[in-house]
Amino acid sequence: MKKTHSLLLSTMFALGICSSAAQAAVITFDDLPATEVDAIHNGYHGFHWGDDFMTSVAYIHKDTMPGTGFATGVVSGSYAAFNNFATTSTISSNDLFDFNGANLTAVWNEGLLIEVTGFLNNLALFTQTVTVSTQYAQWFDFNFIGINQLSFRSWGGTANNPDEGGEHFVMDNFTYNESASTSVPESSSLALLLLGAAGILLGRKTKKS
Repeated sequence: MKKTHSLLLSTMFALGICSSAAQAAVITFDDLPATEVDAIHNGYHGFHWGDDFMTSVAYIHKDTMPGTGFATGVVSGSYAAFNNFATTSTISSNDLFDFNGANLTAVWNEGLLIEVTGFLNNLALFTQTVTVSTQYAQWFDFNFIGINQLSFRSWGGTANNPDEGGEHFVMDNFTYNESASTSVPESSSLALLLLGAAGILLGRKTKKS
């Protein structure tokens, strides 16, 4: 009986670990210091927002440039991120993560193209190109599983105003780890697996006795 209790407690403990490890997070950029526009510094939410030489991701208040994608790209709160200097932006982590998706909006060029690539130790595992509008924010599912770096490269589109144009884009509600990693079963699956193992062990004990 003691062994049975011990096995069930071990099963519950393992389930608790998996539940905490699979927590999802949505970065809205609204917990950054209040300002009109500024760079996102490395360490924010545990990510590197650029390389060792330059921060490639910044954030902006929706009222800083009204009438542009900087305003329409804000989905929640008052802030959103954008590709600083319209360069290829990188977001990386020391730990593996799953990138589920984000809201993306073009700032100046209607029909802007954004190539999103997920890397594991500099090896490209996933690539998806999307087309975005200046008129509204659009949610895109990416579901890049088990990566440690993202890159966002934008190009093309047509400027709405002949005097304004550029390859900036806005990103809001950056969502990661929404589902359990492929290397770790979901809690319900793990429960069945561990309880099944417990049943096998108890069955063997019964036969021996």
